[in-house]
Amino acid sequence: MAVQELDTDTSRRDYEKLAFNGYYTRDIPPPDPLITETGPGTPMGEYFRRFWVPVCLSEELTDLPKAIRILSEDLVAFRDKSGRVGVLHRHCSHRGTSLEYGIVSERGIRCCYHGWLFDVDGTILETPGEPPDSKLKDSFYHGAYPAFEMHGLVHAYMGPPELKPDKPHLDFFEMPGVQFAPFAIPYKNNWLNSHENNVDPVHSVFLHERYALHFEHQAFAVMPNLKWQLTDGGDGMMYMSVRRLDEEWIWARILHCRMPFESYVPSVWDLPRPTYYQPGFYLRRMVPVDDRNSIFFGWRAHGTDRFEGGDPRENGWNLIDMGGQVEKPTYEEKQREAGDWEAQGSVWYGVPRPDIEHPGATDGGVMMMRRALRNIVEGNVPAAWPKPEGSDGGKPAPTKILSQDSVLNIKERPDSDEDWELLGTVGEKITEVVIEGSGKFVGPERDDWIIERIKKIEAEYRG
Repeated sequence: MAVQELDTDTSRRDYEKLAFNGYYTRDIPPPDPLITETGPGTPMGEYFRRFWVPVCLSEELTDLPKAIRILSEDLVAFRDKSGRVGVLHRHCSHRGTSLEYGIVSERGIRCCYHGWLFDVDGTILETPGEPPDSKLKDSFYHGAYPAFEMHGLVHAYMGPPELKPDKPHLDFFEMPGVQFAPFAIPYKNNWLNSHENNVDPVHSVFLHERYALHFEHQAFAVMPNLKWQLTDGGDGMMYMSVRRLDEEWIWARILHCRMPFESYVPSVWDLPRPTYYQPGFYLRRMVPVDDRNSIFFGWRAHGTDRFEGGDPRENGWNLIDMGGQVEKPTYEEKQREAGDWEAQGSVWYGVPRPDIEHPGATDGGVMMMRRALRNIVEGNVPAAWPKPEGSDGGKPAPTKILSQDSVLNIKERPDSDEDWELLGTVGEKITEVVIEGSGKFVGPERDDWIIERIKKIEAEYRG
C-alpha cells in the first residue's frame, strides 16, 4: 500500500478537523523567542536586566560561596566575613577556575587555585603568585554585579550600570507589624509558563480544587465572573474574579502582576465574613535561570492578624505554605495529584507554543499578558521600563500593590443572569475603589479609605 504524503497546501488546522490526525499534527513548532528567551542580548533578557532581580536566599550564603545561574549567566554569590554580599562572574578571571570553590574572606572571595582575591565590586585585591611590583591586579576588574539583601532575599542588578534603578520598595514594606518569610521554589520550565499562569484564575477551579484539594478555600471550585485589565500605562495587569459563595455572600478577588516578573497573590484560605479589604499574602518574582528553568522567589507576608492561615515557618528553599506549588517526591504522586509544578512544567516541554494552542474565552488574561510583553520589548510602553536611580529626586514613592480579597453580604438575585451581571458590576466597583485609593494614599490611610468605600458598595447592592 502506498504511503499517503502530507499535502503541503493543507494547514495543520485543517488536519485537526479529522479524527486520528496524529500523523499530520505531530510536529511541534518552536516557541516565540521574543518573549521566552532571556539570555544576554535578547530583547526580553535585556528588559529583565533593567530590574533588581532576586538571585538566592540570604540563608544560603554561609561560610561557603554559592554557585547560581540567573538569566543564562553562571555566577557565584557569597557574603564575606565583613557581612557584604557579592555576585560575581563565576569563573576566575586569571585562569577560569570556578569561584564556587573559592574561600570566603574577611574582604571578598579568594580563588582556590592561585589565591587571587576579588572584592564585591570586582576589584582585584591580591594576586599573591605575581611579583611584588606587578601591576596586573590594577589593570582590570573581575566581572561583578551590584547586590544587596532585603527581607531574606539577595538581589542583583545585571543591567547597564548607568541605568541602575532604585531598589525595590513596595507599599507592603510600610504596613505596621508586617513580617516577611522568604521562599525560593525551582521550576523546570520557561519563566513565561509560570508568570502567565498568574492571570489564568480558571486553572485554580480545576487543578487546585475540583481535581485536588490544594487550597483550603473551597470556593475556588466555583467558576468566577472575570475581568482582566492593564494597569499603570501597561507596566502590569490585574484581574478581578467574583464568585458567589451562597445565597447571602460573594467573594471578590484581585490578583495584580507587574512586568516582567512580579505577581502578588491574595489569600488561599477561607476568609471571615465579612472581609472588606484583605491585602495579598504572597509577593513573588518568577526569575529565569535559563530558557528551560526558573525560580519563584518571594515573600510570604505574616506577623499580624490580617494574614491568618497556613504557617509562615513553612517557607524557604523549595518550600511554601501554599498547596500545589512544589514538585511531588514521586512520579506516581505527580500523576495522582498534579499541582502547578507539574502542570506548568509539562506545557509543551516547558515552553509556550502559541502556534498550536487553542485558547478559549477563559484565556483572555494569558493572551493579554503576551501582547503586553511584546509591546514592552518592542519599545511601545515606556512606562514599563524602570527609571535610573535618583530620577525622581528624593526617596521614590512605594510601588502600589492592588491584590486583595473582599467577602461581602450581597444577596443572590432570583434571575441567574441578573445575578451574574451583579457580580460583574460589584467587581468593577471594587476595582475602581482599590485603584483610586492606591493612587491617593499609602499605608493605613489607604486601607481605611478603601474599606470605607467597599462597605458602601456592599450597602448599595446588598439587596
